Order: sequence, then C-alpha cells, then structure tokens
Amino acid sequence: MANYTILNTISDKHSTEKTLVAIIDGQHTDTLEKFYASIASQLKFPDNFGSNFDAFDEMMNDLDWLEEDRIYLIFRHYDIFLIEENDEAREILLTILDDASSEWKRMDGEGKSLKMLIEPSELGEDDLETLGIEYKSE
Repeated sequence: MANYTILNTISDKHSTEKTLVAIIDGQHTDTLEKFYASIASQLKFPDNFGSNFDAFDEMMNDLDWLEEDRIYLIFRHYDIFLIEENDEAREILLTILDDASSEWKRMDGEGKSLKMLIEPSELGEDDLETLGIEYKSE
C-alpha cells in the first residue's frame, strides 16, 4: 500500500485529537535548514534534534513523544520545496519518509500511522517515480 498520495486538489486536512497534520510549504522550506526547523517545530521534535538526515531518520522512526496516532505530512508548493538544494537532498528526504511510514505499518497497530500527501505537483510525481516509490492519486 502506498505511503504517498498525489492529490488532485489542495488538502483540507487539519489536526484533531488523534491526528497531527504538518504542512511542509515549499514557499517557506527552500533549504534543508528551513525544512528541519519547520518539521521539528510541527512534529515537536526533542531539543536535541541534530538537523541532519540521520537525525531526521531517527526522529521519524520514533515519534513516541507525540500523543497523536495518525500523522499526515502535507507538501504544499512542492515544485519549490528545497529549491536551494540539489535534487538528491529532496530524494533522500522522500526515501526516509517512505521507509519510516513502512516501518510504522509493520507494527500492526502498535505504532503510528504516517502518510505523506503532495498537493498537485508534476515534480512530486516525477520524484516518486524516479525513486521507485509507490504512490496513489486522489
């Protein structure tokens, strides 16, 4: 089952008691530094978060500090997400998120549900296809 969904419209998902929605807006996350600051704030990462790929991977596979069971990461303005970085940085993050989501699924209801939604974006589709990451369209 796909961990990513390419949306046909803008998402109207919002946080609730059991669901945490984090918006990754390309207009405000054009560098890794800005992405890490945004995601750390929205997902309430511990203060010792190291702001690098390994630390991000570790955080996404933990998330024990969150009370919410369902986490949605919504990518808005994906076409300019990490535009100041090379394509590899974006691809590494997509892979980390896909792997973390798959790991949570293996916990058979004992862990979190992590889903990534990409608002309409040809680049988003291209990136996922290039990486061989399964996605669905909605």
